[in-house]
This record gives sequence, structure tokens and C-alpha cells, in this order.
Amino acid sequence: MMTWKIKWKIALSAIVVGMLFLVGCGGGEEDTGVEEETSASGGEATTEVAEVELDFSHFFPPTHFMEDVIQEFSAELNEATDGRIQITSYPGASLAAPDEHFDAAATGSVDIALSVHGYTPNQFPLTSVMELPFMSTSATEGSQALWDLYNSFDEFDEEYAGTVPLWLYTTDPGQLYTVDKPVKSIEDLKGMRIRSPSPETSEWLEALGATPVSMPMNENFEALERGVVDGTIAPWEAVKTWGLNEVINYVTVGNFYSTTMFVVMNEDTWNSFSEEDQQIIQELAGENMVKKTGEAFDQIGAEAAEEAREKGIEFYELSEEELDEWREYIDPTINHWIENVEGRGLPAQELFDQATK
Repeated sequence: MMTWKIKWKIALSAIVVGMLFLVGCGGGEEDTGVEEETSASGGEATTEVAEVELDFSHFFPPTHFMEDVIQEFSAELNEATDGRIQITSYPGASLAAPDEHFDAAATGSVDIALSVHGYTPNQFPLTSVMELPFMSTSATEGSQALWDLYNSFDEFDEEYAGTVPLWLYTTDPGQLYTVDKPVKSIEDLKGMRIRSPSPETSEWLEALGATPVSMPMNENFEALERGVVDGTIAPWEAVKTWGLNEVINYVTVGNFYSTTMFVVMNEDTWNSFSEEDQQIIQELAGENMVKKTGEAFDQIGAEAAEEAREKGIEFYELSEEELDEWREYIDPTINHWIENVEGRGLPAQELFDQATK
């Protein structure tokens, strides 16, 4: 999104070019008052390229490691384009609410947006395949799988209409964290109010006897602290970066699901760039950032789990036999998802098969 300063520079450049054209047509050699910059070799004159300033909106707090990831990407893009493209990050949902980020990018309210797909239920039916239970064992694996699916199925285009996805990714696998009592069996979970990040997770939580409560991550800490919910489903990363280790006392480890997230650019903003700059953006974003983001979540997740143990948070890791019992209640969510998405005329079964092969 160009600022008024950029537009003023472009307008001034147009006036200067027009003056030079008129002088050229008249064959005159009079001084126009505009200084020309020549190359070191005394070659042809060049003009300064206007700088494009883009806003990057997301809901993570300024202290979150994703802000560091964004700053690194921004610096690399600025350098690769010789300063033509400058990104300013706006963390903490300062420009848009967590569930409004995609629409903000699609309508041009912001240039680039990052948020969670699950915050706008039913808007990303194909993407939600990676939020089904037990789809991946790491953020690196899940992120790459999601990006490969996006690039393999043209049907994804409708989900991201009005935007150009720069990269998509998943968190590290989510666990079940509780405040007042441990959950070691399905019976323990019955009747508990558990924060849920997505409709898919809400479905299987309800099947297990819990009461799912949908809310974004930035409301999670307070909800746990005040007893609005008894527990939460979240990746390990959240325990460290969102301070959940200050309010939870127990964790049930089952690698239940992963949250999916998007980084998208407004389509008109994208089309305003030259093919050269589009190629630079694609090379720096895309698979490169899919890998970097996945690895960052895995690293922080591992650190969070270790710190939780040191803090004295009680762990209970479900055995394969216990997980098989939980799967009896959880797996029907997968079949329901396939039926629902196929009912919308989308290749759900084919997508799921590719994601799990």
C-alpha cells in the first residue's frame, strides 16, 4: 500500500520526465534545474527508484519469536530489492482483530496479514485438512505438507481469493493442558471446559465428553487464570511464548492436532510489483519461509516442553494403547470432514489421501 510520500515522489518523477521530453522535442540544451545522477563509468543517467512501504499485520505480541521471523524476512526482502520494498510490522492485532486478518488483506486494509485459519471457521475447507487429528508429528513436517497440498490443488485458489499466499505453515503438534486436575483417561476429560482452536478440534473434544470453548490464543491465558476454561488444546510453543506455563499444572501428551496459519498479501499490492520483484518475493517467501517457520516452531516447542518439566508441570504421555481408545472417539471427525468438504464439491478424499500418504 503506497504512502502519500511515495505517490508524491512518483508524481514528481512524472513531471520531471515530461519536462525533459519537452526540452528534447525542442532540441534545446537549456538547464532544467534537475540534477542527473550518472554512473561511475560516466554512462547513462539514472533516476532514484521510489520506495514501497508495506504494512504487515499479525496478532502475535511484539515479544513473540514470530516477530523476529517477520523482521528477518523483511530485512532480507529490503536488501534483495535494493531498498525498493520496505515492510513495517504491526504486531499485537493493532491493525485488525485476530479473526479479521484475512479479510483485511483481501480488501486491501493491510498489505500483508498473518493469522490462524481456524479463527474464521468454514472459510478454508481444504486448508483445514491439516487441522484434522494426528496429521503430523512436527511443525516442519506439517508446514511442508500443507504447502505441497496448496501447490498441488488448484481448488485452493478460491479459499485465498483477493490475496496471494506468501507462505502457509502449521504449529508443532498440540497437547492438552489443564489447571486443576490431570487428564489421564477419557473419563477424566468428561465435563471439562476446554479451549479449542478450530471447529475440527471442537468436534472431537465434544465426542470425548468435554465442552469445547472457541477463542483465539490471545484470550487463552486470562481464560485459564480466571477459570473460564479448565484447560486448553495448544502447541508446546504456546506454553512458552504465551506464558501458559504460569497458569497450567498438568499436560496430557498425545500430539493431537496442529494449528494452521497463513501469511497472505493483498492481490492488488502483489500485481503492482514488477515481475522481477515478484520473483524475488517468491524466492524469499514460499518454501524458504515454510521451512524456516516450521523449524522455528519445533525449536521453541522443544524448549517449552523442557522448561515445563523443569518448572514442575506434571506430564502424562498417552500410550499407544490409550491413544487407540481415544481414536475411537476422535477418528470420526476425519470421516465427517471428508463428507462435509466433498459435499461442497471439493476433492476432500483425494486431498486427505495425499496428505497422509
